[in-house]
Amino acid sequence: MLNFDEWIITISAMIFFISIIGVFISEAKEKHTLTRRFGIPILALLIPMTFVFIYYLVIGQELKIYIFITLIFAYLIVELFLDFILKIEFREKTSTHVPYIILEYVACFSFIFLAFGINDIIGWVISICFWAMLVALIYFIVTKKKKERNY
Repeated sequence: MLNFDEWIITISAMIFFISIIGVFISEAKEKHTLTRRFGIPILALLIPMTFVFIYYLVIGQELKIYIFITLIFAYLIVELFLDFILKIEFREKTSTHVPYIILEYVACFSFIFLAFGINDIIGWVISICFWAMLVALIYFIVTKKKKERNY
């Protein structure tokens, strides 16, 4: 049976990956308002993850757990500032997009490591969500390349 904090991490990870899948698919279909709507749940994850972080500070956890959650926070805060507060088109330049992608994947793997820390079944479920996200990314890239060839 999962503890409350483990449920929060599991559901947060699923929301994270499903929302990113939604972003990739809506961008591929050029539905930009829908893309923004998929970004909001990602940012909302700051709330439950903050709760888990504080709970872990109170009960005590291994250092690696704090590091994983902090890395997730780093991605969520960068996402908040770049996409929602500053509204910078940072994805257009490789020099700003690559560090963002690296941070995004660090957050992805942090969720996966946290999930495997809960148990193997949850770890595999979240890993499948990650692989589904990669499929959505491939769909986005292929769709974008086809559109570029048609212009």
